[in-house]
Amino acid sequence: MSKHTGYYELRDALQEPGCAICRLGKKVVTHYLDGLIYANANDYQVRAEVKLARGFCNLHAWQLRDCHGAGLDMAILSADVLVEWLQALQGFTPQAPPPNLFQRLRIALGLGGGQPDAITLAETLAPQRPCLACQTRDEAESASIHELLIHLEDPEVQAGFVQSGGLCLAHFRQTLKLVTQPAQVAAVVRRQETALLPLLEQLREFIRKHDYRFQDEMTAADGAAWIRALEAVSGRRGTR
Repeated sequence: MSKHTGYYELRDALQEPGCAICRLGKKVVTHYLDGLIYANANDYQVRAEVKLARGFCNLHAWQLRDCHGAGLDMAILSADVLVEWLQALQGFTPQAPPPNLFQRLRIALGLGGGQPDAITLAETLAPQRPCLACQTRDEAESASIHELLIHLEDPEVQAGFVQSGGLCLAHFRQTLKLVTQPAQVAAVVRRQETALLPLLEQLREFIRKHDYRFQDEMTAADGAAWIRALEAVSGRRGTR
């Protein structure tokens, strides 16, 4: 089977501990955000899409903040969103309260109903499309999962998958949804099982060695087990 850039990037990501799909997704997002700051932030189409997305999600907005020289570009993109926000506020006309006394009482007591005009304004200000960085990450992760499935029988991919600890829970579930062949299901499940068993054993050792009787037995690998477990359950930090 022919191999291209995606295969080699996956293979290299599997040489490090933790979910390779998380790592590859974060790498692509970092590259995308760097490119946004240095080339595309003033592009009309990009600005229009950022306005529709109502800016960036919390994770990627603060990741952008850490990009060198991001101030001017972020000011331009943020100003566009603020203009949209203010226009919506300036065009807002409060409706009269409902004539029914019972409905007004329910609203005042917070028992449901709500002001229809306020709800409409909230919906107007809601994102009309996903965060651009999130979309870029999701597309990259899907491509990496497809690459994993294509090369599932490759010896280097097999070995790296197990040694890295397999996929995080979110990406394992996503992989199951993208499997197209029955044989792949069993292969993915068995390899994930093989990858997780050592982690669970080491996590149990970490817990056991917190007993004062066994504290002197704690190793560096034992001490890192809870971080690895956290990543396996919730994904790598800074990816979601």
